[in-house]
Amino acid sequence: MSTERSAAGGQRSQADVQNSMIDEQRRAISELQTPVIQVWEGILALPIVGTLDTARSQQMTETLLQKIVDTGSDMVILDITGVPVIDTAVAKHLIETVSAARLLGAEVLMVGLTTRTAMTLVHLGVDLAGITTRTTLAKGLELAFARLGLEVIRRRGGAVRGASGEAVLGQGGEGGAGEGLG
Repeated sequence: MSTERSAAGGQRSQADVQNSMIDEQRRAISELQTPVIQVWEGILALPIVGTLDTARSQQMTETLLQKIVDTGSDMVILDITGVPVIDTAVAKHLIETVSAARLLGAEVLMVGLTTRTAMTLVHLGVDLAGITTRTTLAKGLELAFARLGLEVIRRRGGAVRGASGEAVLGQGGEGGAGEGLG
């Protein structure tokens, strides 16, 4: 009888470990599906890649709202470059996310719109009035910096390059990269 109990206890323990591991994997996958990135103090970016269904949209919105609260960010850049198809349901989810973020005091910029996306939204009759849009993430960042009173100044002669050719920030003397950002 005691060997049966210990075998059952061992199986439960193994099942608990497996369930814990599965829960951890689900959390990791969820974080990868909705990465809210703080790209600068006061600026969050949410790159959306793949299709949006109701469950994923809800998770994405909840994650974004929590990050807005946690960081006190004033600007959100919603990047839809990686969304393959925009239909009425996807547009509705995006507009709901924008509305929820606005209720927390964040201004939302939607970036990554292509000519095809723009035409689709017009044909669907989706009203994006009041939502600021830009074609690229770079243009969205530029606008976000301007709205927060930040300025990016190009260093004379371009960026300082490291030995492997990568740009190095914060080196050099007067007019160094990164000056004027804060």
